[in-house]
Formats: sequence, structure tokens, C-alpha cells
Amino acid sequence: MIIRQKVYLMQFLCLLIFNPILHAQDIVVREIPSLDKLPVNAIHRIFQDSDGYMWYGTFNGLCRNDGYNIRVFRSDLYHPGLLSDNYITYISEDHDKKIWFGTMKGGYILDKATCRITPMDLQEFSDKNVFTINVTRDGSIWVSMQGVLFRFKADGTLIKRYKTEYNHSPEFVYIVYEDKNGDLIISLTRGGMYKLNKDTDDFEAYFHHRDYMDIERIIWDETNGYYWLGTWGKGIVRFDPNSKSPETQYIPQPLPVDITGNATGAIYHMVQDDVFHYIWVTSWKDLFAFRITKEGHLEQVDTSAFLTPGNKILYEIYKDKDGKLWVSAFDVESFIIDIRNYIVQKYPLPDLRNQLKANPAINSLCKDEDGIFWFSQDRYGLCIYDSRKKKLKHYSQCQGIRNLPFGDVTNIARSYSHNRIWATSYGSTVFGLSQLNMEMKEDVRIELGNVTKNPGQVTSLFEDLQNNLWIGTTTGLFVYRIMSATLESIPEVSGPVAGITQTADSRIWTAIRNKGIYRIELDKHIESYPFDKDFVCIDATSDGDLWMGTTEGEVLLFDPRQKETLKDYSFSCGMKGDIINNITVDVYNHVWITTNQMIKEFNPRNGAYRSYSTRDKNFLLTRLLSKAVYYDRKGEIYFGGISGIVSISPTQQLESIPEQVTTHISDIKIMGKSIWDDQLKQDPINTPIRLSPNDQNLEIEFSSLDFHNLDQIRYAYRMVGVDNDWVYLDDRKNSAFYNRLDKGKYTFQVKATDKNGLWSNEVTEITIHRLPAWYETWWAYLFYTLLTMAIIGYSIYAYLKRMKRKNDEKWADSAELVKMHQYLDTKDSISTSEFAEIDKLLLDRATKAVEEHLNEPEFNVVSLAEAMNMSRSTLSRKIKVITGKTPLDFIKDIKMQHACRMLENKTATVADVITALGYSDYKNFTQSFKEAFGMSPGEYQKQIKEKKEETIHPS
Repeated sequence: MIIRQKVYLMQFLCLLIFNPILHAQDIVVREIPSLDKLPVNAIHRIFQDSDGYMWYGTFNGLCRNDGYNIRVFRSDLYHPGLLSDNYITYISEDHDKKIWFGTMKGGYILDKATCRITPMDLQEFSDKNVFTINVTRDGSIWVSMQGVLFRFKADGTLIKRYKTEYNHSPEFVYIVYEDKNGDLIISLTRGGMYKLNKDTDDFEAYFHHRDYMDIERIIWDETNGYYWLGTWGKGIVRFDPNSKSPETQYIPQPLPVDITGNATGAIYHMVQDDVFHYIWVTSWKDLFAFRITKEGHLEQVDTSAFLTPGNKILYEIYKDKDGKLWVSAFDVESFIIDIRNYIVQKYPLPDLRNQLKANPAINSLCKDEDGIFWFSQDRYGLCIYDSRKKKLKHYSQCQGIRNLPFGDVTNIARSYSHNRIWATSYGSTVFGLSQLNMEMKEDVRIELGNVTKNPGQVTSLFEDLQNNLWIGTTTGLFVYRIMSATLESIPEVSGPVAGITQTADSRIWTAIRNKGIYRIELDKHIESYPFDKDFVCIDATSDGDLWMGTTEGEVLLFDPRQKETLKDYSFSCGMKGDIINNITVDVYNHVWITTNQMIKEFNPRNGAYRSYSTRDKNFLLTRLLSKAVYYDRKGEIYFGGISGIVSISPTQQLESIPEQVTTHISDIKIMGKSIWDDQLKQDPINTPIRLSPNDQNLEIEFSSLDFHNLDQIRYAYRMVGVDNDWVYLDDRKNSAFYNRLDKGKYTFQVKATDKNGLWSNEVTEITIHRLPAWYETWWAYLFYTLLTMAIIGYSIYAYLKRMKRKNDEKWADSAELVKMHQYLDTKDSISTSEFAEIDKLLLDRATKAVEEHLNEPEFNVVSLAEAMNMSRSTLSRKIKVITGKTPLDFIKDIKMQHACRMLENKTATVADVITALGYSDYKNFTQSFKEAFGMSPGEYQKQIKEKKEETIHPS
């Protein structure tokens, strides 16, 4: 036993040394989307249905994943008695799109359209363990239980049951396999393979071999023309039923060897990928991959480049429709093996990591003519890196520049006229550097302080096609003529330079923060375009358009032909307000937008964009740094940040024809509750969804079921009759919400982009019928109409009656009007009692009007007439007739009567009385008082005082 373990250990070491390593850019391990929403983290069954939904079997229910949310089918406090047992043993789908799944206590059929679950007709086995479920091309569903194999139609009707015994012992069926000729092969636990005899409708032994009786999986290798069998205990076996020699029918293969050097022959599940055609197996110990040699043998492949070494408790490996491999696990999180040609190249810089004992933090970078990286590591300084030889060198290790201030380099740019790079640290000096055999040296030094007293700190470097180096600083712009080695300042351009670029017509453009854009001609003529924007960066397309980013997260286009305006593309390319670190335009005129957490490739011509997020664990970078972007003009854009460098090759995928993507309605919630929570009788997608008047909130969720490009997929929806146009959602948003829909029928439409950000022309529609409330029904409206007509009729009747009454009153009052006119027009007193009463009423109103304005000096006869609503002549005539006095005397008499009453108060003074009665001076008041009472106010007060004393002290 010890010798055998040593042999396996030597095999494993040889595997690591000599066997090819799968390239990390071809195969990566990804998380399963929405795994955290499962009722339990452990998955032991994985299945993808014909629509694309992923289904998981867990210890606590059947789960459906749409990429964003998990729906669970189980017995619980919300759905008591739904299943006899929540342990899901197997999952499959029939040709009518119904899900068949097994539990430890029976099997069930789930209608995906209505979510109705019905038990399988398993007769006396209805409470027993369902081991496997398989569907064959004729639509039959094969359900295995201990000792019996059931064959059903898609409608659940039982066709036949077959005994599955070996040596009179009831056994399970591992798999029902259908070959390319339509022949059925089954394998029994401990019983080998059997083939269905179509004439007798019975299974007969098929190439039994005493060493290979536990066959769990069967794979047909179309390329090589034989089978691969996964066995329990004997590993993988090559099987060729056409071999003439029994000895060559079963050819054993090397057992999988784990990290400890131990071999394992217990195979759980097995698949063959579509790219490398490797055989992938989950075993008792781990996930293993084997390549097929030219001789038809298996050779284990080193998976350490993408799979964490170590033994794991794994269950199933499942290949989805896109060729990705889903692995279910118990002691670790289940995961996806993603096999494809990645356009992202990663440079984790392990040598730098080892030197720093920390994460790389690349804050500026470029690549020279020899393909050597030049970059600045934060708090470490300038480095060069040969990615082919994995060789790194720090500036302090180069004798020629070790004493230069490169401990913190802020800007690096490549020189295309010479094999050198331009670099600056904090300050106003620019260095021209080169390397030979990884030895850095200084070629040129440019001191901006030689041409101006206040050069500022360098912010931008740009070498144009005419061999000029343009230098932007915090105070302005400079140009260094490389061929003549002369430096000039550009005094017309002042302010902090955000970026510099050149258009195809050789014009230089620079963006100045909070000031605008400047254009510099070859003849040095300068034109400015003022814009109050806090620009951060600028780049140009081949047709002369300028793209700029701002600190407020805006992506702006400046068309020099229009000059006066900036066009905002921020929302078109899905920006969320994060500061724009950099904008780079590639050879296809796609705009690459960099923020701290995201890279977006945006095609302005069709609005398509693709995102690369630091949230993706396979992206390498956890944060992007502002100056660390370099486009090499050969097809690669390099991005630096925390954890290293990545490069992305621009492609024309955003120019391609959109894929026809079907968007599925994954859930419909009314008042926060899914309509599928209640087992429906009809398919709500193909029949109108009915909302009651009390159903005020409606939420619709949808998914294109593209689990491998969730960050690239976007959705747009509209409710015809409610939304005027399509509503475009942000990344990772997949729901629409409506509140208080009016009664009536609506059509809800939704569409999605493909993985390249191109909008599909395929639109999914559902019909929604919001039922009317009782007060919105036709009979209610009829009642409202009749009631309105009755109110209008009654109103007309009441109006006519009221008008008749008024006319009668006017006719009856006409005699009174005649008398009133006679009263007002008469110049003599009329002694009738009726007119005497009117006289008294007129005098009372006149007296009241005067008393209300006693303190107003300007109150006169005209004022009194206005207060009485009479003409002055009529008022004068009537006052004269009634009192024998003029209106002025009438007013004066009333004021004098009030003066007497006020003077009777011993505390009142004559001055108080004058003010209260609106007289302007003492003389006029005294004269009026004397005319009225024959004595002065003072004499009147004295007289009143004497009378009071006589009353108190009679003689």
C-alpha cells in the first residue's frame, strides 16, 4: 500500500512538472449568480431547462435561478404539505416543458407555466427514493427507484414498469443513455449495462465485465468513436463495443490523483467540454480534468492555474447550453468552470508583490518599443517589467537614474519618435528615459522653469505626430520641440490642463478645467471655446470629434464643426455620476471610459456598450487608478490599478448584428406577492393578467437567462398606454414597477441586449387587464349619467321657477319703486306715515355715517353722499326737507353734540375733543361750538362743573 501511494505521488509530481497547464485566460472559475439567495448553500443537483433557467436540487427544496433571483419550491410554513420531502434527488424536463423532479419520498411534476405541482403515479413506490430521471428522444420519461424503472408519457400516464434486479437483488438505474441510433442503454448499481430489446421491450445484458459493474456515467466521444465510462471504484474506462477482442472492449485509464498524491477511482459525474474536449469528473476527492492523447488514452491535466488546490466534497458537474461547466459542492461554494477565449489579459506582477509584500498599485504606465512595461508603483516608484521573462527592475537598481526623483512618478507617456518614454514626478521637470537590456538611463531633461517663473506641476504629457512633446501643468501649456530640443510656453493657454490630444488634421486640442477647450493650429493660431466644466481628460476620434470626462461623471462630446455646444452622453453609456478618470478612443472610434470601479467600451453610433467591473473576481483589478491607462496603437489598451495590470483588445463586436435574445418574464408580483405563490389554473404569460381594483402595486421581473454575461445585459421596458417611450434600466436591474393603474387593458413589453450590449429586436409582451371597481363599471356610469341628467333637469326647473318668482316680485315691487322715486324727487315734506318712516331711516343712516368718520377732517358733504349711495343734490334736498338744515350744518350739529358729551367728562380737555372730532385748529372748533350753544367750550365745561357742585352741595 505504501509503495502504491509513492507511485501515485510520483505520478502527481510528474503531472505538475511535465503536463500542460490550462491557461488562466482560457479557463476561469466563476461564482454561480445569486448563490447567496439559496435556502442552503450546498447544491447536489444542477439542471438547465429548455428556456434556459437553472434548477438546483438542495437539501431544502427545488430552486429555480433566473440569474438575479431564486424561486424555491418546498414544503414550509407558507406552503404546508406541498412536497412529502424537501430533499431533491434528481431534476429533468419533458418535451412539454414540465419539470420532473425526485425526492427521498416520491417524485413530482412541476408545470412551469402555472407552477402547479402534482405527484407522479409511482404506485406502491410513491413514498420511496427517486434515484434518477431521464428523458429520451421519443418523449418518454424514465424514473428509477430501487428495483423498478418506470416509463411515463409527458402527460404523466404510466407506459410500463421494468424490474431492475441483479442476482435477484433490487438495484437502482444510474442512467438511461440513448445512443445516436436511438438505442437505449441503462446501467444498474453493481449490475453493469443493459440494452433495450425493442422487439421484446425488455432489457438484456450488454457487454458485461466483472471489473466494471458500477457504471455511473456514459459519454460518447464523437471525435474518437468510442465511449468513456465513469465507474464507482475503477475510475474512467474507455469502452468500444465494436472491438473484436474482448480484451480491448474495456481499456482502464489512469486514476485521478489528488493534491496529496493519492488516487481515487470513485467517479460521481462526468462531462466532456466543447472547447478542449477534456473529460471532467467529480470524484470522492476533487474536480479533475483529463485530455485525450493521440493514442486514445487519458492524461490528467494540471488545474492549479484556475482551481484552488485541495480536496473538496463535490457532487455533480453539469454542462449548460453555452458549454460552461457547473459544479455542485458541499463544503465549498458551488462554482462555474468558464471555458472561452478571454479578451482580458492579466498581469498580476508576482515579482512586485513579493518585493512589496503587498498588492501592486499601478498609478501610471506605458509600454516601450521593445514591449517592456514602464510603470509607477505607488509609494515605491518607477519600475520596468518584461512580461515575457517575468523580470522586474526598480529604478534604484539602475546606476544612471538611482538618484533621480522617481520615488513617486505621476505621469508616464511613450515617445514614438525615439525608443524612450517621458516621465514626471511632482514638480515641473520632465525626463526622457530609455532602457537597454533592462537597464534604465536618462536621455533628456526638460526644465519648465527655464521659460517661465511659475510653471506649476506637470499634469499631462502628449507627443504629437510632428515630434513635439506637449506638456500640461497646473498653470498652463508648454511645447518641447524634440528635433531642435527647444522649449516654449503657450501664454494664450492658461489654467490647469486636464488633457491634450491631436486630431487627424494635426490640430492640438487641450481641455482646461472650469475654463474650456483650446485649439492650437500648426501656424500657432489659437482659438478658445469657453465651457464651465471641470474637465478631467480628453481624446479625439479619427473624424475629429472630441470626447471629454468631468469630475461630475459626465461623458461629453464636442463637435468642432458646431463649436458652441457639448452633447452629453452620460446616460446613453450608463454612467452613474462617478468621476471619469480617463477617456481613450480606439481604432474603431469606440470610447473607453474609466472610473475607479468600471471600464466601459461605448459605441456612440448605436449606443451599445460593454462593461468590465472590478466587482468581477476574475478581472484581477480591484480598483482602477486615474493615470494608469495606455493605448499602444497596435490593438491593446492597458489599465493599471490595485493588484496589477490588465489589457483588453478592442474589437468590432459592438458593431456586429445583434443576437436575437428572448427576454423571459420570470416573476409577476401583485401587492408584493408573486402570482405563482398560488397554484394557477392558466398560464399567465399567454393569458391576460387580471388585477382587481385593490391591486395597486404591480412589479414585473424579467431575465434573458444569460448567466455568463449579467454585467453586460441591460433591459428596456414600456407599458403601452402608460409609458410614452422605452424605459432603459441600469446594469443589473431587471424589474419594472407600476402603481395605481387605471382600469383597462395594457400591453407590457420588454427587450434586452445581447452580451455585446446590442439591443435585440425580439420583444416579449404580456397583457394586463385591470378590472374596474364597482364605481367604474358600465352600469355605474349609466347610473352616473342618469343622475347627472336628473340633476341638470332639476336645476333647469329650479332656475325657471326662481326666475318666475323674481319676475313676480319685480312686478309687485314696481309700485314701491314708483313711490320711492316720488319720495326722492319730492321737494316738500310728505306727511304720510309711510314716508315719515323713510325719513327717519334716512336720518339714522346719515347720522351713523357721520359718526363713523368723526375724526376725519376731510369728511364733508360729498363724502356723506357717497356713504349714503346718493347724489349730492338729492342728499342736500332731502336733508333740507327733513331737518331744515344744510348737509354741512347737519354734520356740524352731530359733531357738536358729541363735543358736548365729551366735554362733560372732567378729564377731557378741549384739545382732546378737537382731535377726536377732526377739527384742524382751536379757532374753528370754538367758533362752531359757540354758534351752536352760545358759549365757548371752556365756558360750557365751567357751567357743567358748577351744576355738578350744586347737585352735591345744595344751598
